[in-house]
Formats: sequence, C-alpha cells, structure tokens
Amino acid sequence: MPSIDASERVDPSCVRRPRPHMSSRVVVLDLDGTLINTEQLVDEIVGAVVLDLDPSLAPSCVHDALEKVRGTRPLDASRAVVRALNLPISGEALLERTAPLLNARWGEVRLMPGAARLLAHLDAAGVRYGLATSTPREYLASKMASHGDVLARMACVVTGCAVSKGKPDPEIFTRAREALGVEAKACVVVEDTPVGCEAARRAGMTTVAVPSIRDRGAFEPWSDVVVHSLYDLELERFGLPAFTDWLSVGDGSSDRVLPVPPVVMRGPVVKGFGRGSSVLGIPTANLDVTPLKREVDSLAPGIYLGWASVRGASHAMVMSIGWNPYFDNAKKTIEPWLLHEFEDNFYGEDLAVVVAGYIRPEADFTTLDALVARIHRDADVARVMLSREPFVETRALLSCDE
Repeated sequence: MPSIDASERVDPSCVRRPRPHMSSRVVVLDLDGTLINTEQLVDEIVGAVVLDLDPSLAPSCVHDALEKVRGTRPLDASRAVVRALNLPISGEALLERTAPLLNARWGEVRLMPGAARLLAHLDAAGVRYGLATSTPREYLASKMASHGDVLARMACVVTGCAVSKGKPDPEIFTRAREALGVEAKACVVVEDTPVGCEAARRAGMTTVAVPSIRDRGAFEPWSDVVVHSLYDLELERFGLPAFTDWLSVGDGSSDRVLPVPPVVMRGPVVKGFGRGSSVLGIPTANLDVTPLKREVDSLAPGIYLGWASVRGASHAMVMSIGWNPYFDNAKKTIEPWLLHEFEDNFYGEDLAVVVAGYIRPEADFTTLDALVARIHRDADVARVMLSREPFVETRALLSCDE
C-alpha cells in the first residue's frame, strides 16, 4: 500500500471549529446522493456522453451501468462503465470528457431533502459529524460552492484522493474514524449506495442506508437499517439524540407529520394513469413533473399534506410524489388529491399547490384495499393537521381569488 501523508488524510478545506459535544457517538456522512443531489446530474451528463460514443446502446443499459458504479471514485467509476458497456475509449478519456461538463454545472446541485435539517439537529445536539466522500479534493470545492458553510461545519473531511483504495474498501471510513478520534463502534454512517454501505460495514461501523437507487435489496447485506429518506432517520435507534420536530396527530394513533419548508408548484392538470377514480375511487389532479423538476427534487418521495388552488378557490389536499410502489411506476409522478367534491374534472386547468408537511414514505401495500385504506387515513391526517399551526398559515402562500 502506498504511504499517505498525514496532511492528505483530512482535506485542508475543512475548518475545524471548537464546539461542545455531548454525544459519545459520531456521524460519518457520504456526500453525493446523501447530502447533495448530484446523482441525477451525473446520470444526465455521463449518460449523454456515453450515448454519443455509442448510439446503439439502450438508455436503460446505460442507466443500469451508471447505477452500479454510484459511490465509487470518478476514475474508478469511469473505468467500470467503459468495461461494462464496451466503449471505444479508456476510463481516463471518458473522465476527461465528463469532468469539465460536470464542473460547469455543480452550481445547480441542491442539498438532499432533509439534509439541512439533519445537520442543524446534529449541531444543536452537540453531535460531531464528518464527511467521507469518494469525490476527489479538486472537485469538492466546486461541488459545495453553493452550499454555504456545510464543509466548515464538518469535524473532518476525507476525500477520495486521500485513500489508496476507494469504496467498497473500508479505508475511507477508517481514515474518518481516525480523524474523529473514536472507535469504529462509536460511528454511525449514513450512505446512499451499496458500495458505500459495504465499505462502512467492513470498517465495523453502524450503517444506515438511504438508497439513491430503487433496488433496496442491494443494501440489505451491508446495512443495519434501510430508510426511505433523510426525513425518516430515527437517530435514537443508534444512541443519538432524537429529532423533536415531528408533530403528533394526537388521536391515539402513531400518525405524525413533519413540517417541511413550504414548496409551491403550479401547472396545468394533466392526465395520469387513469386509475385514481376508476381503480382507487380517489380522483387525483396530476401535475407534469418535467417543468417542476427543481421543486420535486427538493422533496423526498413520499406522501405530503398541503393546500391546492383551482378555479379561484383553495382546498386541503394530500399528495404523493414518487413512483407508487404498488403500481411500480416507471417514472416519478405528482398526484394531488384535493379533499373537496367537484362536479367535473379540470384537465388542462391551472392548479397551484403548496406542500407543507411530510406524512410518511411511499409503501408497497400487499392489497389494493390496504392501499386505499391508507390513502383515506392520509386524508384524515391532512384534514386534522391543516387546521393547526404551522400548516394552516401556509394556505396564504397560494395566490388565488377566493
């Protein structure tokens, strides 16, 4: 193994600030797909370059190849993609083509839903946290330029160029543990890829998977728990302070709602799969995801409550964003259900919604009846919670003449 200078173990861009810490456990975070939403941009740019090199490839094959290398270092990933797709180019040459295109667009990348909440909670609770990312040092600053002081708040930053072997090798997490000055058993790792989870588990650490790919089964061998999004983290399960911002419905059930920064979406109502009314008996007013990508990306897939405005009036709503596991959608959808009786449909009419609270993740129900019952329960939760603060005040964010 080549020797690594001590100065390379922790990125010098990390500014350590003395602060009180009250937890004996620490959190080690991945970056891409865990804290920042880079994966879709990488898929878009690298996929376009690959298809330009070999137009005969099926886009689905390219997507699968890119998913398999998520979490690895850029050069390792490029080499693996070249091998998997038999491209007429070297991994080094592929990276030379894609890196400038990505560097020019890192400013578009946003924090993952729930990332700001997680970091603020750890800061407030006095829990130290560090970064273990496959991103090389030379790319890290441009990736994080639009994310304020996130790097400066890290107790350590270990990049892909500080290790001789990338994930799934455990070296990067061992380096992070050493920089934090703790034993492996004190570390809780949050990762979004199977190779990252494997690396953390092999380093002897508690591993929480927040998948950025749809094959959740790929995480099972390497994770202590698999959650749907950062919203769903239950830190108390790992000896860390629990979040305190969930609001109970208060009707004796376990249902609760997480307030989220309000997100407003507007667009014409489009036809969905035709199953809302006919199959479920629940008429939804779908919005087209494509022009609302930025808004949708700020929310984790799941079930939400909020307000919707159409025809000059606003109404309570419950809404799903995601792929609807029961029906196994091929693409992400936005499906609001306005909790009001309408005499006719309003396809093509303008609809505005404000998303105010997260109810639960998507789930794959075993029966259609169970799915319908849960959707109606979501509606009951929405009706109750939208009469309370902070949700009731978000109605004013809709510009409508009532």
